[in-house]
Amino acid sequence: MVDTEAGEFSEKTLKQMQEISGPQPPPPSEADLASFRALQQYYLRVLGFTYPDGELRQQWNSNPDGRVAKHRDFPGYATIMSGMKKYAAIPVPALAIFAIHHGQGKALTPLTESQEKAFANGVPTARVVRLPGADHFVYLSNEADVLREMRAFLAGLH
Repeated sequence: MVDTEAGEFSEKTLKQMQEISGPQPPPPSEADLASFRALQQYYLRVLGFTYPDGELRQQWNSNPDGRVAKHRDFPGYATIMSGMKKYAAIPVPALAIFAIHHGQGKALTPLTESQEKAFANGVPTARVVRLPGADHFVYLSNEADVLREMRAFLAGLH
């Protein structure tokens, strides 16, 4: 799955991750693209939370009239993971929150569990938390859970 020498995901693995990530919400309608506020409401309807205005403006272009235009291209996993470094030792307390996306279903569960175990074994000073039903933007989709876990983690520091 991960090239242990380079700490990189293979192209095949990246493609598999994208294919099994589950169904995507329907694209925004023309009415949803009337403004960034309308787009926020779209995300609130389909995801149960919305992104901050600044995040949406990074993801989408806009027209001079204020309408939301084309979604911006993103280099994707391969670009991000190609520069990934492997950190063998984290000698300080750490909090790791694993967001288990509700759209992933059972397909990615073994991968996520493997990543969680590897992190927990590799960083014995870590508090590892698993949040089922969370989104990639876990601090938005599960704000109360993230705050609770952060407070518990911080309270345990000396």
